Amino acid sequence: MEKEHCMVHRQALWILCFHVVCSLSLVAAENISTTETTMDVNLIDENHHQHEAGSKWSPLFEDGPGPVNVTARIGSTVQLNCKIQLLYDKTVTWVHRKSDDIQLLTVGRQVHSSDQRISLSFRYPNNWRLQIVYITDRDDGVYECQVATHPPTTKKTYLRVDVPTVRMSVTGTGDVTRGGSDVFFKTGSTLEIVCKVVHAGSNNGSKVSWYKGPQTISTGITERTSNDSSYTTIVSVLKIKHVQKTHSGNYTCLVGSPSASAAVTIHILNGEQPAAVHDGNSGPLVCCVAGWWLLTLCCLVLSS
Repeated sequence: MEKEHCMVHRQALWILCFHVVCSLSLVAAENISTTETTMDVNLIDENHHQHEAGSKWSPLFEDGPGPVNVTARIGSTVQLNCKIQLLYDKTVTWVHRKSDDIQLLTVGRQVHSSDQRISLSFRYPNNWRLQIVYITDRDDGVYECQVATHPPTTKKTYLRVDVPTVRMSVTGTGDVTRGGSDVFFKTGSTLEIVCKVVHAGSNNGSKVSWYKGPQTISTGITERTSNDSSYTTIVSVLKIKHVQKTHSGNYTCLVGSPSASAAVTIHILNGEQPAAVHDGNSGPLVCCVAGWWLLTLCCLVLSS
């Protein structure tokens, strides 16, 4: 009887120990699972935020966040730098803002602008440089280099386009008659058209172009440039000797854009009067009108 009682006690003790061990194992397993879950959440959270704007792993601009001011001359080429560190797999875009107008220029290395003057001139290892050739006055405004973080990381460049003052004057040998923007020369004269361009600042390669109507002029041109502390002056002279009727036409000097141009109309006379040339067929028209009035007057007199 005593032996049976000891056996029951021993079995109960084994069962109790088994339950205690199982309970401790479950608690340990839960603790391990909780620790692993916490570590995983922390790791995911760190990976999720390491590229967010403002974090220690987020992309940053090598030359500082800006903004940057750039002045470009009409007709020149401008390059807007955007050097980015820690870019990883983020996308870079360029946007042009002017008043209420927003234009997407580039996404990554692809150009989205229809303007053929705009390109992405990437320079290894990290300069997402925007290039604009033959600058015009419509190119001024704010250019934003944006990195696709959340929120976007942005650097602004303010581009100001310098529009020069362009003036034109005409001189020559022989009889010269002027009438507004029209100048009259006799055949055989020597003609000089002077185009004076004044820029603010130093010269950066601006070019003066000459046209007769839509055709480019490349001969008979001389040019000189002078600089002082504040301005650059370019004087371009078109000289034509022994002018003929074929030299009549509209002459234009232009610096990169129609907004920086000047024009004059030259008439070469071969015995005509300036008024007749200027008015085209006005001479015959005046004669016809005078004749009509004279005929009408005669009819009135006869009828009376």
